[in-house]
Amino acid sequence: MELELMFSEQKWNILKCLSNGKYSPIQLAQMLNTTMANISQQLRLLEATNLVKKEKIKNRDKGKPRTLFSLNEDCAYIIPTMSNFAEKKLLKVEDHHRIILKIWFLVNPELHSPLEKIYFRIEPHLKKINFIGLMESSRKLVIASDDPGQIEKTLGKVSGFEAVVLSTENAKKLAKSLKSPFSSIESMSVIFNRDNIISQGGGN
Repeated sequence: MELELMFSEQKWNILKCLSNGKYSPIQLAQMLNTTMANISQQLRLLEATNLVKKEKIKNRDKGKPRTLFSLNEDCAYIIPTMSNFAEKKLLKVEDHHRIILKIWFLVNPELHSPLEKIYFRIEPHLKKINFIGLMESSRKLVIASDDPGQIEKTLGKVSGFEAVVLSTENAKKLAKSLKSPFSSIESMSVIFNRDNIISQGGGN
């Protein structure tokens, strides 16, 4: 089946829901205000193309769902249309690709190039970085790392941005209590959040 058919509005809405966690068909039907029959049909098609997977819950509590669906793996469906190059491809993405894509999807295109340059400075230490967020209006860049001293040293002076480098544990505490720089975390553009270590809801 052509992948384009997998990105119809209904299927796309399911994929967007599953990007936030695992859900049962009945939960998806409620979230998307549609019927169980429709959700089940869409899930079968998505499962057939390996975009989603399901798991059976053996020892479920009373009233809990028997089957949960989730994204099968992190992918990006890329369709570049440029001079002398027009292609389409489904790519498996790693942390590096994930960060670049998040930068490209920021609303203000003027931020793309300078943020890429900042990222490429710290990319050699990516394994020690757990969170990168940006307040676009104030250009405040927040980085949480297991080795904040090394990241600060590597960053040096960041032109055009206010860089805040925190230890991962401190960042988690500040986010949980909604203290600066996470006091407006819901309006922060999250560029990288390893294993959702920093919650956007103020909890963890």
